[in-house]
Amino acid sequence: MAELVAFREDRLGFRFTLHDKAVLGRSSDCDLILFDRSASRRHAEISRIGENYFIVDLESTNGTLINDMPVTFQTKLKPFDCIKIGQEIYIFDPLLDVVTGPAPAAIILNSVTESHQNIISRPGSDAAAAINEEQAPLLAALNHVLLTIPEQDVVPTFVNFLAEHMGATSISILWPGAATGLKQISFVSYPEGKRLLMSQVPYRRVTEMGEALLWPRIVTELDFNSGERHVAQADQPCIMAPLYGRENSQMGLLYLENQTRDYEEVDLNFLSALAQLISPFLVNILSNANKEDERQISDETTDSIADIASRDLKVRIVYSTASHVAQNHEPIFITGEPGTDKTSLARHIHMQSAQKNGRFVKVTLSDLPPAQMDRMLFGQESGSDGNQTGFLGLADNGTVFLRHIEYLTLTAQRSVLMALEEGLIYPIGSRHARNVAVRFLSSSSVNLLEKVESGTFREDLYARLTKINLSLPPLREMRYDIENLANEFVTKASRNLGIPFNGIDPTAMECLRAYPWPGNISELKAECAIMARFSRSGHIVMDILPLHLRLAPEVFHHSDVSHDSLLAEAERIFLSKSLSCHGGDVETASSVLELPPEEFIIKCRAYGLDPMDYQGEPLNILPRGPGQTSLPGVEDDDI
Repeated sequence: MAELVAFREDRLGFRFTLHDKAVLGRSSDCDLILFDRSASRRHAEISRIGENYFIVDLESTNGTLINDMPVTFQTKLKPFDCIKIGQEIYIFDPLLDVVTGPAPAAIILNSVTESHQNIISRPGSDAAAAINEEQAPLLAALNHVLLTIPEQDVVPTFVNFLAEHMGATSISILWPGAATGLKQISFVSYPEGKRLLMSQVPYRRVTEMGEALLWPRIVTELDFNSGERHVAQADQPCIMAPLYGRENSQMGLLYLENQTRDYEEVDLNFLSALAQLISPFLVNILSNANKEDERQISDETTDSIADIASRDLKVRIVYSTASHVAQNHEPIFITGEPGTDKTSLARHIHMQSAQKNGRFVKVTLSDLPPAQMDRMLFGQESGSDGNQTGFLGLADNGTVFLRHIEYLTLTAQRSVLMALEEGLIYPIGSRHARNVAVRFLSSSSVNLLEKVESGTFREDLYARLTKINLSLPPLREMRYDIENLANEFVTKASRNLGIPFNGIDPTAMECLRAYPWPGNISELKAECAIMARFSRSGHIVMDILPLHLRLAPEVFHHSDVSHDSLLAEAERIFLSKSLSCHGGDVETASSVLELPPEEFIIKCRAYGLDPMDYQGEPLNILPRGPGQTSLPGVEDDDI
């Protein structure tokens, strides 16, 4: 059987298997439903005659193009033919696989002419064990850094390491995608927006056989033109090593190019060791992300401002209005700065509505790969990935909350509009519509009207979604609520850590009230978790606050304080603490801050600090690791 593969950017990777006959068009009874407005209800038909496939235009309004030529009679399809209907583009039997994910799609090409000279191949574990002795400390240092930084910083730190220490000009990570119903997902791409092109032979050798490879050629370009596939290659070695999923049962791929020098076997061995090092981190990151996806379809409440009796009049008005409008079935649009806890307001609406016995399904559209958005939202009833229920199907008789609605693709926008107006969705591969009764809530942290004016968001969908608009105030306008929220967040964080909580000191609370909280409630919650971890006997005092919070009252009460003065105050605090920790020993104190002693003394004089004033019994100093401070009382957030 032959296949059509969508090749338009926002649909890249969608595959449709051709059987004996397939009708393409906008009508719900078509085999392949098109969402382009310029397509006719029954636009074209592809049929199999013997071993060949033929396409015919069904007297459509705007016609069908094959390789930019109008189809005027029954036309035989050949591999690599480009079928264009309106803005929809499909390639007939393109001999490729598309790996989608949060990073730009990776395209794996079949039937590419390969060079079999200068290939270096070793089992990934053997290559990792063969690294040079001088590289081992670098590997250990990276591992230590990755263990001491927040989870969200692990991948960017690792990518920066590859770019700096291996001279990588192109980096891709493909990861086992069993949790998403896909064989692989495109997880990381560097530089941002860079698409990986590679041939199928090395791809399979790494992901199926676990080989580490130095491959002599890279694929630089792919195009379909005039019924031919054009693949450009360059004689530039690239290296790739297997990544290991849970229990090493599935393998991903770590891929590097370097446009400035040729990679050698020593580089391949080091990359294999790096792949083994990062694999457990990726397992945890993806596992936590999957747990978050599971929480999206649960009814479990989370701590938020909705759980706390707000003292702010604006907040009380918003929630009171939400309770009132929740009684009808109209869509509700929630606006507010990032971090204002729009999810809690959406959950509150759901619990006050007639749909409260159904599921509350939260969908973060910015996290969905554009090419897979239709499948994940509306489901799939046939194809290589099997039958799957989409988010809207899960929300049937309940509520769906579409976060970051501005990320909705144009094809998905049309389908959401149909679900709003007609209560119908079309799962991918299905010839029949499915009835759904879903309450739509949506949110955006950008001006969605600007997206409408630029043509990237449908005006009719915007009008339907924003019939009722609720706007949450930023935390800086709710200063009377900060105390209640902070106490609630620290209490829960302390309970999770198994430590007591004995309140927040008034001076520390003044700092929290004075800080402008650009990240709003989300930022407050994160800071409270840090304060709980470093509290002294369960009591939050000013000294354990991060520097930007300690200086907040000065900024709040004296608006003329400049950014430079804040940096100067921070530097003065570091110099003073270093002297205090080391009993006034200038040489040791300067080395901790990685400053030459002469420059350290000049800075101390500029701030009126005399090392003689700090002489005495030094405090206990913990050993320093790479990237860590040894100053007592100065936490990571102070740096």
